[in-house]
Amino acid sequence: MLKDLRFALRMAATHPWYSGAVAVTLALCIGANTTVFTLISAAYLRPVPVPRGDRLVAIEEKDPGNPGHSAMVSLPAFLDFQAQARTFAQIEGCMFNPAVIVEPGIPAASHDMGAVSTGLFAMLGTRPALGRDLVPGDGRRGAAPVALISDSLWKERYRGSADIVGRLVTLNGVKTTIIGVMPPGFRFPTTLDVWTPLVPTPDLENRSHRDLLLFGILGKGRSLAEAQADLAVVSGRLAMEFPATDKEADAYAQTFQDKFNGGPIRAVFLLLQGAVAFVLLIGCANVANMMLGRALARRREIAVRAAIGASRLRIIRQLLVESVFLSVVGGGLGLFIAQFGVRAFDLATRDVGRPYWVQFSMDWRAFAFFAAVSAATGLLFGMAPALKASRVDLTTALKDGSLGSGSRSGRLTAILVVFQFALTVVLLDGAGLMLRRFEQARHMNAFVPSEHLLTARINLPDMKGDRYESDDSRRRFRQALLNRLGDLPGVTQAALTSNFPGMGADPRDIEVEGRPADHAHPLKASAIFASPGYLDEIGLPVLRGRALSGTDGAMGKEAAVVTRQFSDRYWASGGGLGRRFRFVSDGKPGPWITVVGICANIVQDTMSSDPAPLAYLSDRQEPWGWIGILLRTPGDPASVAASARAAIQALDPDLPLSEVRTLPGAIEHEHWFLRVFGSLFLIFASIALVLASVGIYSVVAQATVQRTREIGIRMAIGASARQVVALMLSRGLAQLGMGVAAGLALAFGAVRLMAKLPGVMSPDDPLVLATVTLLLLAVGTLACWIPARRSARIAPVEALRSD
Repeated sequence: MLKDLRFALRMAATHPWYSGAVAVTLALCIGANTTVFTLISAAYLRPVPVPRGDRLVAIEEKDPGNPGHSAMVSLPAFLDFQAQARTFAQIEGCMFNPAVIVEPGIPAASHDMGAVSTGLFAMLGTRPALGRDLVPGDGRRGAAPVALISDSLWKERYRGSADIVGRLVTLNGVKTTIIGVMPPGFRFPTTLDVWTPLVPTPDLENRSHRDLLLFGILGKGRSLAEAQADLAVVSGRLAMEFPATDKEADAYAQTFQDKFNGGPIRAVFLLLQGAVAFVLLIGCANVANMMLGRALARRREIAVRAAIGASRLRIIRQLLVESVFLSVVGGGLGLFIAQFGVRAFDLATRDVGRPYWVQFSMDWRAFAFFAAVSAATGLLFGMAPALKASRVDLTTALKDGSLGSGSRSGRLTAILVVFQFALTVVLLDGAGLMLRRFEQARHMNAFVPSEHLLTARINLPDMKGDRYESDDSRRRFRQALLNRLGDLPGVTQAALTSNFPGMGADPRDIEVEGRPADHAHPLKASAIFASPGYLDEIGLPVLRGRALSGTDGAMGKEAAVVTRQFSDRYWASGGGLGRRFRFVSDGKPGPWITVVGICANIVQDTMSSDPAPLAYLSDRQEPWGWIGILLRTPGDPASVAASARAAIQALDPDLPLSEVRTLPGAIEHEHWFLRVFGSLFLIFASIALVLASVGIYSVVAQATVQRTREIGIRMAIGASARQVVALMLSRGLAQLGMGVAAGLALAFGAVRLMAKLPGVMSPDDPLVLATVTLLLLAVGTLACWIPARRSARIAPVEALRSD
């Protein structure tokens, strides 16, 4: 084996261009595969970095009123599961809320907060780095309000002050004492910075209020299936005891990783893994073609080896050692590519709200995968050439000038070329779909003056006794805020809204007056609550009727402007102007809402292929505390961000302004996954395209070398250069055409999986398919034409002298 390795080194040094081409090809393929595996390992294979993290699960219930959807768990049900479930070592709960921290001398700031059961940190085996843990007394009614904060919040807001423990702050309008700081990096379960004890209230004790996400540690030796059966027993018992609220609210457990990284994101990662597997197969096919050509040139050498006694097994071993050696060299280069790729992905996803425990870095799993792929790749691409080259006819091979036609090799190389282009079509089509959808999201609703709109958010606290607790107080604040923002220098229009253009809406069940109600399959609508002037600010024209006015939304004056799609769907006979509908929540209908205007359609929900029709209502009707601010300026909207922040601080210094972005920036942030994953797909598809093009180039060039003598004869008897080029092109173009055709057939099936991804509406985009087909045909034709054109320049006399 050592002799084989030394010989492999000599061969690599003797043929540096060939060895370099193989190593670079494999580096790209192995690097891409290692990159994606590292990402998947970080998101799904590594346990959460807490003691017993490999046994940590999330527990939810099925939503009784919305089949197929999940729901949180009520506080009473949580206590029942905690007391009755037998397969868990411990179960704890968390309720998520925004937190506004206010204190003298430091600007108010908004952070993610969780109200947690007092045993959560003990279950996770994680104690505060400073201060104390929560104790049962903290969660009792009447207990002094306390909170723990994250290490990052402590360092960023308080600069790591040593006297943080015992500090009194105002948290959501309540004087609260900071009792501890959690360890560095800990933000359980996802991106929390503040934790308070879960204190029972009358609302929380109502079984119909499902507000908690539960976490459990499986008992030692217990499986997820056993936990599921255990939860089913308890759920059945609760359904019998409390049928009004718990019937069909079956609890279920899932792994912690699946809860926070499941669904569409998991599908994207699996598609990425499939994509890089395609790249690896294309690279192996390419290298196998190169090695087949190299083996043809070494037929005399191999024949001599066989003639002096080398067995076929010995020859195969030598050739496999050479291929594995080149694979290891390529893998070493691929490792650097993988480290760069993982780092780039980590930077691209830092500001998208990924869970704190997902750290994109290489670990032992990634290195083990890298080593396995490097070795397996060498065997994969080296086996077929080794078997082919070791099958030697000594009498023929030892004769000078008898390279032979290599018909079997030609068929194998043709199959490999077709295979490469077929997979490349699938990759390019998938990348094209994602990137085209991202560009559509960025440039949708062309009538909206996006480049002149600034977006921001304010969250009004809703604690009992707070100054913004009542609807009337919120209405007054909204009007005062709107007046101040509208008077800012550089602001031409100001509006408040629940959702910005193209960034979703509030889904509602509705009843339409005059149509029978179907409680099993209610009608659907999307609602946006906005101030008067919002439609004019975003440039959405009202086609019939009028826009919302300042008097709309008061009790008895409920009004809406609906899109043309809404009107056509529910009042197709004569239009919806003057008609009425109402929202239905938990089976209870609200007041009738009169349609006062019909506006043009707008793409509001980019995540759905069939969004519910849209209705605009006055924010007076439902004055939410979660307020979206939309400012229009004649120039750069970012220039008014500071003055907007100052105006809000002057109105209420306890309210922080968050998520300040231009509208294009907000949309790009919303669709980050299309940009990031689409770019990855495009990179992998581009690698595949280059490899496939090099593959067909080498096949045509190799055929040219093998048929040099034939070309000379044809030219000697009168064949023109054009005829020679056509001859050499014909085979390559035939392989190219078959590859593209096979790829299109595969693409129609493969991209169906992409229809499940958010934002990818149509897997059959004719423009993407046409662009991919033309690109491949153009690049492939060029790769065939270059060596074919070179063959026509061979002098007949030189060709006839060729062996």
